[in-house]
Amino acid sequence: MMRSQRQSRLRDDETGNVMIAVIGLIAVTSIITLTISSATVQAVGYTSLTRAGVQSQAAAEAGAEAMRAALETDACPSDGNLGATYGDVDETITGAAAAQPFYAVEVEQRAGATGSWTSGCPTGSSTHVRIQSTGFALTEGVAESSSALDSAAVEVVYDWLPGAPSAAASGAAVFSYGSPGLSNNLELVQLNGNSANVMVREGSIQCSNSVTIEGDIIAANGDITLSNTCSAEGDVWASGAVALNNNQVIGGDVIAVGSGTSRFSPSVSIGGGVYVGGLIDTWGQRCSSGDTGWNPAGNACALARSSGADPVLYNQPGLPLPVVPDWVDVDFRASDWTDEGWNVVTYSGPCNIDKNGSQTAAVQAFSQYTTPTVIDVRGCTGGFTIWYSTYELELKTDLTFITPKTVNIGQFEVSSDDPNEERRLRFITPDTVPDARPTTSGCGQFDVNNTNTIAEPVAVLIYSPCTIRNSNRLTWRGHYYGGIVNFSNNSELTFVPIGIPGYNFDGGEPSGGGAGGGGGAGGLGELLEYRDVAAAGS
Repeated sequence: MMRSQRQSRLRDDETGNVMIAVIGLIAVTSIITLTISSATVQAVGYTSLTRAGVQSQAAAEAGAEAMRAALETDACPSDGNLGATYGDVDETITGAAAAQPFYAVEVEQRAGATGSWTSGCPTGSSTHVRIQSTGFALTEGVAESSSALDSAAVEVVYDWLPGAPSAAASGAAVFSYGSPGLSNNLELVQLNGNSANVMVREGSIQCSNSVTIEGDIIAANGDITLSNTCSAEGDVWASGAVALNNNQVIGGDVIAVGSGTSRFSPSVSIGGGVYVGGLIDTWGQRCSSGDTGWNPAGNACALARSSGADPVLYNQPGLPLPVVPDWVDVDFRASDWTDEGWNVVTYSGPCNIDKNGSQTAAVQAFSQYTTPTVIDVRGCTGGFTIWYSTYELELKTDLTFITPKTVNIGQFEVSSDDPNEERRLRFITPDTVPDARPTTSGCGQFDVNNTNTIAEPVAVLIYSPCTIRNSNRLTWRGHYYGGIVNFSNNSELTFVPIGIPGYNFDGGEPSGGGAGGGGGAGGLGELLEYRDVAAAGS
């Protein structure tokens, strides 16, 4: 009887011990579950936060560029404020997204280096302008701290040059509507804060063999492939996929919006982040911890390890599409130019300016004009050629040539009669069909080759809906705007934006009139400051 009671007490004691162990096991399991759930939530939040940061930063920079373009084309909003929604940027976005703000920009001006900033457009007494642009993410972050990156802001300060001709200093270093050729010892050089960007509206970009671009490479509707030391100091941004095949140095971000696979050599260096809508493929050494496999996560880890990119994200929905303006159709109407004070003459000299042709009066007059002059050479229906050793054009004023659809320029040197006086030279092949795409019917080629030298402070623009081809020891200042722009064999371009007066190559409406650009309170001078600032309310 006593033994039975003792056994009963032992069973009760053991039952209590088991219950304590079970309760302890449940507590440990709960802690582990909560830890895993918390880590998962944090990872999702971090990814969404990063995406929001990319979107808002891109929107803020786009807003600053839009206001800069407005200032340079006499189109500053009357209240000094400029805004856009995501619907303005991409008409395929509908519903709530269309009304969601993309950027909000304010411009301020002051008189004197110590003067107070005043909201509004610059006046005749202004000496500085300040652009403050806030951009907003389309897809907001879900982390608790996400509000810090749902919006981003930049501040840009320029000298303002009262009374200076605003003309139309707009456009990229290279704007090619179709797929360009970028190869063989090409250098695009930025100047005075103007990034030497390459923009392509329709088509993919392939770049190879010792190319340095001091700016962004942007494909609005295509892929980007960089091979054999083709590098960019800015961003590489494609609507499709990106391939960096060998020894590229990218100073900014790599953004590939498309759902395809973007490929990266282990020898590339990336100063910013990598944001890919699809998958990442790289054959670089695997990470020693974390994601170590030959799977998407392992490829992302390997790319971050080898390139220095931070962050490296793949399968990212909602990445911002690259923005490249539509083609600007530039026709020629003499009255547009004469109304703005330009002299317009019809050329009657030789269509082939060789050593003998350069001695004719019509050619000699090029260096004798002292007021801005338009020279219409379209009477050379078989093409217009400047070619011999070596034709020197000294500019005493700005000149604009209206050209046929075949032009050949070689062994051409241009200088200013005053080394302190900027001169502008333009070659314009008119696009007579206003359809926002280059009109190529009847096109030959605008050929620039064999030791052409543009001396500072002259800058040259070539505008043609046809193919512009550059090759062989070119030293050029200015920019190119063409149906297709090709470079090969030892070309150097220092980007000086001059555009065409009355037209806005950065997008938006023309700045008034057809040409001649005139008037305005002044123009932008040197870029003094470009910095990220805290967005209001963040």
